Amino acid sequence: SRDVLDRNQSRFGPNHPSIASAYHNIGTVYAKQAAEMTEDSMPQRKCRSEALAAFPSAARSARDSLGSNHPNVAVSLVRIGFLLLQSRQYRNAAVTFQEALRIRIAHFGPTHGLVAYLYNNLGVCFMHVQDFAKGQAQLPQALQIQRALVDRDEARRVDRDELWVHKLELADTLFNVGGLRLEWIRKQGPDARRTREAQRAFTECVQIRTEVLGSRDPAVVQAHSLLGMADNFEKQSRAMAAQKSQIPPRPTTPRATTPRRRP
Repeated sequence: SRDVLDRNQSRFGPNHPSIASAYHNIGTVYAKQAAEMTEDSMPQRKCRSEALAAFPSAARSARDSLGSNHPNVAVSLVRIGFLLLQSRQYRNAAVTFQEALRIRIAHFGPTHGLVAYLYNNLGVCFMHVQDFAKGQAQLPQALQIQRALVDRDEARRVDRDELWVHKLELADTLFNVGGLRLEWIRKQGPDARRTREAQRAFTECVQIRTEVLGSRDPAVVQAHSLLGMADNFEKQSRAMAAQKSQIPPRPTTPRATTPRRRP
């Protein structure tokens, strides 16, 4: 709360871990309130604005008191990036996620689940600004990490709930892989290879979500719907290819050439 922040500032000054924590908690409260409000309503925008004011203060205070590569800095940056993503400020969100990614790789290493989470979010940002090639470069990195985590969990026979968390994170990334391919097709026209990639991603996503959540869960229904859309794109591509194959080649008329006279 603001009272806790004021007391800690009076006691410790502006640069102390408790100040960063207080700012972060304030931002979290506003972000949770915004998530429960009507989308794009004035109260929601106000709450997000308050959260976007608090989290940068948390990140600055954490940098000054704990160091620029401390994981607490990345936590606040991720919250900022997610709020920017929700506010459709995709390029700013991407910049923020990239800085958080740098910190997390430095602290946790390149194969941590929290690193995969950021690769996934970056892929979504680039998809929304229609920079599909950049988005395509991010999402496979998330998939590689998440598949390795699932394989590790299955080999170790960890608690089922922990395994399912990692499986659902993998399914979310697969969903975004398929979604990026569909958006790419919508923007640039039919593409058989991208259609097949979308189908494979959505099929695996449906399988995982059904295993963990059950066939009637809304997330499963949503993935099924987009798989159907990918199937329709494939049918359209086949129809166009068949139509092209039936068009007879146009004969070319020989061009008359004027003989060159030798001097």
